[in-house]
Amino acid sequence: MNTTVGKGAIILTISGLVCKLFGALFRLPLTNIIGLEGIALFQMVITIYSFALVCVSGGVTNSLSKLISSARARGDQKAVGAYLRHALHFTLGLSLFFGAIFLLFAPQIVSLQRASSGEGAYRMLTLLLPLGGLVGVFRGILQGYGNMTPTAVSQIIEQVVKFAFGLIFAYLFKGQGIGGGVLGAVLGITISEVFACFYLGYKMSRVDKFEFAQGYKKRFFEATLPLTFGGVILPLTHTIEALFIVKLFVFSGLSESVAKVVYGLQTGVVGAILNFPLVISLAVASALLPNLSYLAEKGDDEGQREVISKSLLAMWFLLIPLVVGIMSVARNVYPLIYPQVMEGYLDIAVQLTFVNGFSIIATALMQQLVSILQANGYFKDCLIFYVIGGTAKLVGLLIIALIPSVAPFAIAISNLILSAVVSMCVVIKLKGLIALPLFDVALPLLASFVMFIVVRIILSIFPSIGGLALAICSAVVVYLVLALPLTGKYAKILTASLKKGSK
Repeated sequence: MNTTVGKGAIILTISGLVCKLFGALFRLPLTNIIGLEGIALFQMVITIYSFALVCVSGGVTNSLSKLISSARARGDQKAVGAYLRHALHFTLGLSLFFGAIFLLFAPQIVSLQRASSGEGAYRMLTLLLPLGGLVGVFRGILQGYGNMTPTAVSQIIEQVVKFAFGLIFAYLFKGQGIGGGVLGAVLGITISEVFACFYLGYKMSRVDKFEFAQGYKKRFFEATLPLTFGGVILPLTHTIEALFIVKLFVFSGLSESVAKVVYGLQTGVVGAILNFPLVISLAVASALLPNLSYLAEKGDDEGQREVISKSLLAMWFLLIPLVVGIMSVARNVYPLIYPQVMEGYLDIAVQLTFVNGFSIIATALMQQLVSILQANGYFKDCLIFYVIGGTAKLVGLLIIALIPSVAPFAIAISNLILSAVVSMCVVIKLKGLIALPLFDVALPLLASFVMFIVVRIILSIFPSIGGLALAICSAVVVYLVLALPLTGKYAKILTASLKKGSK
C-alpha cells in the first residue's frame, strides 16, 4: 500500500474508532434516557439532517479534496483560494435555504413522520446545518493537502463534546417528554459543531494563506454538483425511509408503537453497533481519494492498480472478522448494554444484526469502489450509478415493508440491494483497475466462519460476562492464526505506514 494512503487510513481509522466508540456510548445512555420510541424520533431527525448536510457540503468536501490535490500536482496554487471561495458561497447559501425549510415547515414534517413531538429538534437544525457545512468545507481543504489529522481530531472533538452536552441536555429536557429529550440531544450536537468549526478554522489559518481568487467556477461546479447529486441519493433514500417507514410498517400489520420500536432498533441500537466496522472502510476511502486523484492526474494506472488492490484487501482483512464477530456475540451483548429497553425485543434485535451484517459488508465495498470512481474523475457516473441503486433500494423497500413476515428487515435488505447494484456498476466501469487475488479474498471469509463457530460454542457453555470475554479473546486468536499468511502481510504494511508517519 502506498505509505501516504496507509498513514492517512491509519489516522482516520483510529479517530473513526474513537468516534464510533463515543457515538455508541452516546446512544447507549441516550436510549436508556429517552427509550426506544425516543431514539426512533432522534434517528428520524438526524436522518433528515444528514440528508440536508450532504446537500450542503457532502459533495463539496470530496470535490475539494480531489480538486486541490490535482491543483497541487499541477503547481496551481491560485486555484486553491478560488475553490475555497466558491465552496463557502455554495455551502452557506444552501444552509440558509434548508434552514428556512426546517424553521417554517417543522410541524408538517413531524406530522408526516407521525412524530408530533419533534418540532423543536427540527427547528434546532436551522443553527446546526451551517455549522456542519463549514466543517465539511474546512475538512475538504485540509484533506486536499493530504493532511488527514485535522479531520481526525475534529471528529473526536465533535464526539466528545456531543457526548457531554448531548446527554446532559437530553436528561435535563426529558421532563418535557420524548420531544424534549431529543431536542436536548440535538442541542448537544450543535454545540459540538461550534467547537469543531473553531478548531478547523485555526488549522486552516496555519496551513496556507488563501487568496479568494476569481475564476475556476466552472471546474468547481463540474466536480461538485455531480458529487453532490450523487451523494444525495443515499441520504435521500434514508430520508424517504424516515418519512414513511412507520406508515409502511403499520400498513403491513404492526402497531404504531411496535413500528417505531423496530425502527429504533434498526437505526439506533443495531445500527450503532454495526457501524463500527464501517470506520475502516470510510478511513481507507477518505485516504484513497486524494492519493488516487494525484496518480490519475499523472496518468499512472499501474500505481493506481497497486494502491487499489492493497487498500481494498487490507480493508477486507479487517472488516470481515469485525462484522462476523459482532454477529456472533450480539445475543449476549445487547442485554448488557441496553438493559432497560431490550426486554421482549432481543430476538428481533439479533435477527436484525445478522441481516444488517451482510448489508454493512456490501456498503463498505461500495464506499471503496465509489471512492476509486471519484478519484478518476467519473463524477457523472457516480451520480448515474447512485440513481440506479437508489431506485432499486426504494422499490425493494416498498415491496419488502408490505410483507408482514419480513417487514422488520426491509431497511437492511433494501440497503443490501442498493450497495450490490452500485458496486456491480462500478466494477464494470473500472474493471481494468481492479484485480484482487482469490486467496486474499477467500481466506478472511473462511477464518471468520471458523471464528464464529468457536465463539458460539464458548458462549453456549459459558453464557456469562467472563465467557463473553473469553469468547472475544479466542475469536481474535483464532482469526489471526487461521489467516496467518495475510496477518504477516498486513502487519508489514501497517508497520511501514507508521514508520512513514513518524518521519
